[in-house]
Amino acid sequence: MKNLLIPVLGAVSIISIGAVAWLLATPASVDPRSVKLESELQEARQTIAKLRAELARKPAAQPASTQLGSAATDSPAPATAATDSQGNLQEMLRTPAMRAVIDEQQAAQIEVGYAQLFEHLGLNPEERQNFKQLLTARQKALTDLSLQLMNPNLTPEQRQELIAEAKNQQSVYNASIQKFLNEPRDYQTFQQWEAVQPERTQYDTIGRSLFGASGEPLSPEQEQRLFTLMAQVRTSPSSVGGLNDQTGTDPNLLTDEVIAQQLRQIQDNHRIVAERAQEFLTAGQRQTLNSYLQQLEAMSRSSINVSKMILRGASGN
Repeated sequence: MKNLLIPVLGAVSIISIGAVAWLLATPASVDPRSVKLESELQEARQTIAKLRAELARKPAAQPASTQLGSAATDSPAPATAATDSQGNLQEMLRTPAMRAVIDEQQAAQIEVGYAQLFEHLGLNPEERQNFKQLLTARQKALTDLSLQLMNPNLTPEQRQELIAEAKNQQSVYNASIQKFLNEPRDYQTFQQWEAVQPERTQYDTIGRSLFGASGEPLSPEQEQRLFTLMAQVRTSPSSVGGLNDQTGTDPNLLTDEVIAQQLRQIQDNHRIVAERAQEFLTAGQRQTLNSYLQQLEAMSRSSINVSKMILRGASGN
């Protein structure tokens, strides 16, 4: 029996602008277990697309004096207009309407992403709902802190304070989840699940349908080996890590060179995965894996571009 008491939680345990970027860039999953949830996600994505389209039109409709916050002047240069548009995107992400869309989408993706874990842990409906609420609260806090860290005007001291608070709260979340699960074996299962959660989410979003349509779907054992392999490559000492690792969450450090380095790392990681996966995949499955990795690379580019729009907005880099 799980501990149903969920403590009041503070800030987020992990800092990741990529979480927001992935939500804005990721296509709908085709997991047959989540038809209703995906309908809700599709509505959320349509709302996001509409808001982004309105945002793109907004700077052109504003007089120069409004955009510059001063007396009327000549029309701003294209770079200034682009900066205003990107800055407005940051503001849009902070509005209650957009936050409600993102929160709803994240809650739905938690249901999809953790459904198998809930089943594996044998949670009853009440326990499942409580655990989902705990994970959703954690994800919402992650987004809240990410939005604060988008501010390019933070001093180094302020940025470090936010990061230190996140690290401090990591222990709070770990303790809360461990207390909820109430059994060392279940908590270990949760940690193992979390270790490959990015890979599992990507696979459920894109890979599962690809392998299913190929006529040679992966067995559960092959899926787990693929998740583990991809996670090992992602976290290997030779990997430069994600954008956060390279910028220290400072949007002013998100240079074109950093972005190019990140994209090269993704390509290198995928090449290593393809080589090592030959040990446990058939020839047909390896061909599907190559298609899957190509789609992941395209999705990563899209996600990084969204991150660039968000993080470099106010700084105008």
